[in-house]
Amino acid sequence: MLNNPIRSTGTGEGRNETFSGYGNFDQSWNIEYQVGTFDFLRYFVGNLTGTGETATPYILTEDEFMDYTSGDDNGLKSFGLAIGSTDGSGTDDEDVLSGCVINTMGLNLDLGKPLIATLAGFCRKPESDTSASTFTPDTTKPWIFSQGNFKWNGTRVSRVTSATINAENNFNPEAGREIGSRFVEAAEPGLRKYGWTITVKMTSELATTIREDFYGGTGTPSTGVNDGEMVLRELSLVLSEGSATGDRNGLIQLDECIVSTISKPIRIDDTIVELTINGSAKKAKSGQLIKWWDAT
Repeated sequence: MLNNPIRSTGTGEGRNETFSGYGNFDQSWNIEYQVGTFDFLRYFVGNLTGTGETATPYILTEDEFMDYTSGDDNGLKSFGLAIGSTDGSGTDDEDVLSGCVINTMGLNLDLGKPLIATLAGFCRKPESDTSASTFTPDTTKPWIFSQGNFKWNGTRVSRVTSATINAENNFNPEAGREIGSRFVEAAEPGLRKYGWTITVKMTSELATTIREDFYGGTGTPSTGVNDGEMVLRELSLVLSEGSATGDRNGLIQLDECIVSTISKPIRIDDTIVELTINGSAKKAKSGQLIKWWDAT
């Protein structure tokens, strides 16, 4: 939390400050958690639809503007966060952050580890109390990367050991201020940005797909003279426990992706060449960033 105090001294008033006043109030927050369900990410992506079955999966669809009305209307929503603590003897402390928005989101998958979401944003203002709310532990099991795969343009890429998708809403808190208040009264998202990274063991399949798309040609980089745009592909992270009734399935999908960088370190003590590949995407596929469902 930042008070951003206004500190000043005037000509002829000596070397010490003569005034301290309240400036614009700022508060940022961040959360890292193991993802068992994608519901909370609606506050980053947009509207949540569907019933969570094979024929009608839950879908998070990109929204363009904020919606400050109650209910599940279209539009991005703000929300509240409650952070409570107790010392075990009945002495509580709690901060309730109102008007929170998610500015950045990271989804990280490492082989054999849970899917981790890293979120960061800002809020309008906090309110503190000496009575902490009670919470029910979440018993939903997290998603594990060993239950899924990485696809590039619809084709599975083998030997991927980690994958990360990063996204930005580019909210500007200063744009949400108005005369008469030191708090952010409203916020609207800026340009949406997507990025991604994978770490993968080198294969011949990889050399003839992602590397060729990176080059924009066969075996060597394109001159860029006659091509109006770089090679654009679809990217998807597929999560699946199986197809039996009740098995969970999920899909994170980006569209019009490009490959920005490829790093190919050669190490003496390793027996397998490993690549780190970074890229970006223009949008979610059909505007639907995340789908998930229980097989029926």
